[in-house]
Amino acid sequence: MATSGSKDYSITRANIIDAALRKTGEFDAGDTVPGDETTAADFALNLMIKEWVARGIDIWLRDEVTLFLQPNQQSYAMGTANATTSYVETTTTAAEVTSATVIDVTSSTGMTAADIIGIKLDDDSIHWDTIATVDSSIQVTITTGIASAAASGNKVYAYTTTAGRPQKIISAFRRDINALDTQVSIIGETDYRSQSNKASEGPPVEIWYQPTLTTGTLYVWPVDGGKNWDKLVLSCQFLPDDFDSGADNPEFPIEFGNALVWGLAAELASEYGLPPKEVQYLEAKAEHKIDIMLNYDVENASVEFALDVRH
Repeated sequence: MATSGSKDYSITRANIIDAALRKTGEFDAGDTVPGDETTAADFALNLMIKEWVARGIDIWLRDEVTLFLQPNQQSYAMGTANATTSYVETTTTAAEVTSATVIDVTSSTGMTAADIIGIKLDDDSIHWDTIATVDSSIQVTITTGIASAAASGNKVYAYTTTAGRPQKIISAFRRDINALDTQVSIIGETDYRSQSNKASEGPPVEIWYQPTLTTGTLYVWPVDGGKNWDKLVLSCQFLPDDFDSGADNPEFPIEFGNALVWGLAAELASEYGLPPKEVQYLEAKAEHKIDIMLNYDVENASVEFALDVRH
């Protein structure tokens, strides 16, 4: 049997709203939806997909974030801290003195002007600055100059975009200077608060994440000594992007299309004054569709149970 060969069908905000309004019976195919009704439907759609996160829609909203650690720093404001989903790593090729702005590197590939750059200093801290210019394939100029000396061979990191505030942290690893990963435990507030010496130095073995409204706070224990490890690699859950225009695509795969349409139809049903039976029908269909997605939106992995031996 012949097939189209296409598997990349996609939908937009406009498609979702049009289809949802047809489900309510308020509009027919080809009807023009007034601007104020589109605005109201968009508002309902954005609130609905944010609520889906609370219901457990998760897998498609994860990203890997690298948080760069500073010696003896106990907490980091996620959303403004030096953390990113993509960075380049290189090393210095000359000893850099205090206040130096011209930095010799093994390679500037992947770096651009205005990128954030971190130079590992001899005191094991990372000096964060901004790239003023990429001078050549082996040299960059930074804006303010390094805070203290950096030996040849020290690590250099650069990235363009700071990671936003995660909703949750799913898993965590510390990464050493040889790029070897070791799992870090995610604990709750009580366990973290119970640590008697929160300034203990050593490789991080536990983290607690407090997702406050604007910038979530990540607490690390013990605090990083900075000599052999300077990164935490975090699997983070983020909120889906808002729909801002009719051409926007949902931040979900096409499998979620029916759930989006029926869910929005149910959200709008009471606004259009549909009879109770029709409202109940739409709500039941919407619940069925999102249940399918909740069952689908899980990792295909084994589950292991073990005793908590920390107490």
